[in-house]
Amino acid sequence: MILDFFSRSYFVIIYGIALIASIKTYRKYFDTVFKYLPVIITYTFCNELLGYMIKYFPDYTFFNDLKDSQYNEIIYNLYDLVFFPYFYYAYWKLSSNKINRNRILWTSIIAMSSYIISCFFQNPMDITLFYAYTIASLTLLYCIFINFKEKYDAGAKIINRYNLVFWINSSLIIFYSTSPFLLIIGYTQYDLWEYYNLRLALNILIVLMYSVLTIGFLNSSKRSFK
Repeated sequence: MILDFFSRSYFVIIYGIALIASIKTYRKYFDTVFKYLPVIITYTFCNELLGYMIKYFPDYTFFNDLKDSQYNEIIYNLYDLVFFPYFYYAYWKLSSNKINRNRILWTSIIAMSSYIISCFFQNPMDITLFYAYTIASLTLLYCIFINFKEKYDAGAKIINRYNLVFWINSSLIIFYSTSPFLLIIGYTQYDLWEYYNLRLALNILIVLMYSVLTIGFLNSSKRSFK
């Protein structure tokens, strides 16, 4: 089963590498807003493992019949409800500008409310709430933009290889600037998804995202956190 898991979900290996790096370098950021990042990475890995078990081993499904659910995509919708608020809060804490903090707060509320609204039009038990995911992703990018802008306005370096926040920003941009649109194609134009093998593109984005994050853990220094 283990070999089959990694052959089908080979990209999750990078989760493990990133997790090891995050723990090994934890002293650099244990007292910062990103101190729970190893927990998020662990949750990501476990969620992917659970998704694999549900998809390929019916005994692990939440339903008696798999036809009642598209492989129980509820677990991915629930994951979003943890992942996005965590980063919204992190960027809210990082902001030193009251106006920007309010902007992050209200756009975050709108983004998470979109999941509730989507439930009226899509069943979260058997489909990824991809429209809400798109709104949440764009909101995350907006939070990153605010972080970069505050650094620029303060005269700080935006590109700083010793700054963990820079690497986190970069890794998130790599994935969330593209993945929402890939998912929209996958759920609305499945023929295109299959023809262009966009699943592979999504997996490559995952590898790039967590590779950049791993580099950030190893390269960053505690003195240059913000």
